[in-house]
Amino acid sequence: LKAIPVLMVTAEAQQKNLVEAVQAGVSNYIVKPFTAETMQEKLAKIFK
Repeated sequence: LKAIPVLMVTAEAQQKNLVEAVQAGVSNYIVKPFTAETMQEKLAKIFK
């Protein structure tokens, strides 16, 4: 799964959820609500 970039979008902002997402192999993590600029920054980091 590491060859496929995954951006997780969630309403859960708890540290536990972030740790679980990283352990599951997500490339980056974004919490709702977010701005278009934040989305662009997260995607840029994934495809850098």
